[in-house]
Amino acid sequence: MSARLIDLLLRLSPRERGLLAIAVFVVGPLVVVFGLLLPLTERREAALQTEAEAVALHNWVQDRAAEQVQYGAAPQQVPQPAIGSSGIEQQLIDAQLRPSVSELATQAGGVVELRFDEVDFIRLANWMTSAHPDWGYAIASFRFEASDSPGKIAAWLVLRPQQG
Repeated sequence: MSARLIDLLLRLSPRERGLLAIAVFVVGPLVVVFGLLLPLTERREAALQTEAEAVALHNWVQDRAAEQVQYGAAPQQVPQPAIGSSGIEQQLIDAQLRPSVSELATQAGGVVELRFDEVDFIRLANWMTSAHPDWGYAIASFRFEASDSPGKIAAWLVLRPQQG
């Protein structure tokens, strides 16, 4: 086998032997690097990123579970009577959110629906945090969607009167 290889190389001109040497010693390692090692490195980086995201999610879930334990130990609040859509509207005016309200509707059973097509997220979150304990409603459902404007969202809230 080696005799055939030597015989083949001796038949080639010096220029052909030089090109063959370049192909073997330069192109060959480049093929190995770009064909095998780089894809493995990219997959490793993707796996490390996925692992970091999973660890962050795990930590977040543990933090929420710890919060739930705290809330479970807190004394239960006595449900307040529902303030009605006019009371909610007054709170929205006080929080300077009324111009952002696209829909404020009352359904049967005192259920209130709120829709904001574009509202400042921080202002809405602060209003919900401060108003929620006293307004006599439980949040039955909500949906927030990011908008193109920074810090702005579209929001839908359905509020049900708290059960006493």
